[in-house]
Amino acid sequence: MTTTTKVFVILVCLFAFIFTPMSIQFAARTENWRQAAENFRELAESTYAGERSALAILASERERFRSLMAEQQRRLEAGEQRLAELQQQVERLTQERDQLARSQQNWETSTRLLTAEVKVQSTANRELSAAKEEALERERELRANNLMLTDRVKELTAQLVVRRQQLAQKLDEIAGIREENRRLREQVNLGRAGEPATAAPTPTAAAIGPAAAGPIQGQVTRVEGQRATINVGSASGLQSGMVMVVMRGQDYVCDLEITGDLTPNEAIGLIRHESGRRIRQNDLVVDAASFDRAR
Repeated sequence: MTTTTKVFVILVCLFAFIFTPMSIQFAARTENWRQAAENFRELAESTYAGERSALAILASERERFRSLMAEQQRRLEAGEQRLAELQQQVERLTQERDQLARSQQNWETSTRLLTAEVKVQSTANRELSAAKEEALERERELRANNLMLTDRVKELTAQLVVRRQQLAQKLDEIAGIREENRRLREQVNLGRAGEPATAAPTPTAAAIGPAAAGPIQGQVTRVEGQRATINVGSASGLQSGMVMVVMRGQDYVCDLEITGDLTPNEAIGLIRHESGRRIRQNDLVVDAASFDRAR
């Protein structure tokens, strides 16, 4: 039942209460007032019954509206609670959005930094690749030079063996000639021949400068390419142009020709006549003249 219907029913009841006495009075003044009174009483009873029915309807409608209002109140409270939850979700989502925005900024910054690092690394890799190619080319050249030097060393070593064999033959011939000369002198009573020279020249250890008064010995301290540094110098009688023999134990390594880089306690020499063994640090050096006398 709508509100308009309720108002209409109430007005009808009021009009019935108001106009019923007036109608009774009017009917009493006319004829057959008793019949009219009965009629009006029936009308009043029916009106009263309708009023009671209307009141019962109004009470039921009021209860229904109260239940509807309670239901709407519960729904409103549930909606408010849901709204609060949604507001909390909105706040949480807003915070997550802000965090994601900050994370995105950090990722973009990291991406830019990584891009710059990749560019730098790419440049460095290109430079390293170029340097690698140059090093490989240099290595190939050094290998070719090494093969050439190895072949040259083998050739010189073979020549050295031949020269030593020839030297041994010459020494044997000289010894035979000296023995024959001694016998001839003894036969003709000319006395003994002079003492033979003790120093025999060698193809790989020929003294270019003047020989020192005593043996000059030292060690190799550093090797750089075809140059080597030894720990003896002018204070020991070493001079520019002298030849030092490099030994490792009892094995011949190479000759070392002293250059002009000479100090009292240090000298630099050029590596000559390598025997197949590579000169290295701590190898023994001795001047060529002392080496020849020791032989």
